[in-house]
Amino acid sequence: MGTLKVDNLQKENGSAVITNGVISESILRSSSTAMIKIATATASSSSEVAFDNTVFTSAYKSYVIRINDFLLSTNTDFRFADSPDNGSTISFTSKYGYEHALLGSASVGGSGGSDTNYHEFPGWNHDASDPKKSNFLELHLPYFTQAQTNKLYYATYMHQNHNGNPYRVNIAFESSLTTAQNYIKFMGASGNITKGDFTVYGIVE
Repeated sequence: MGTLKVDNLQKENGSAVITNGVISESILRSSSTAMIKIATATASSSSEVAFDNTVFTSAYKSYVIRINDFLLSTNTDFRFADSPDNGSTISFTSKYGYEHALLGSASVGGSGGSDTNYHEFPGWNHDASDPKKSNFLELHLPYFTQAQTNKLYYATYMHQNHNGNPYRVNIAFESSLTTAQNYIKFMGASGNITKGDFTVYGIVE
């Protein structure tokens, strides 16, 4: 049996199914696909990594951001901040709570607190010494582009701590912001993001 190879494919009504070898986003959204990859960015000694209102639109209510193989340049905590006006204003109170487990051990714990104008993974200092070990993070932004009484986010964080130990951290954040958000940026509490691959997905609901 032969293989049909096409760069462009249209429905009978002329609407695009495949354009330049890529299935259209509208087709994927109407299928059973759960997540649509929207944007990517790669950090390389970057002060921050940001995604703006060209990424966060009303096409999706909720988003997931995966950050793979990332490191900070100093032994410091990882942060992010969101904005309703494409980054012009970053002003909010963040409340957080987390529980963690030390891999290879029965050691578990948790804590909580609050911050101003940023969300932080508190106490989880990156290990900037050699040999450097990568971190992995999946951040969920439910109803990010919708108005809510308050914004709630949650994440799973596979973390290499500056004490040399690996941890699994589950953490949730509550923001004082109530309006639709269209911007997010990631940064360290100090220094740069040495490396990291950032991918934003829209959730099909």
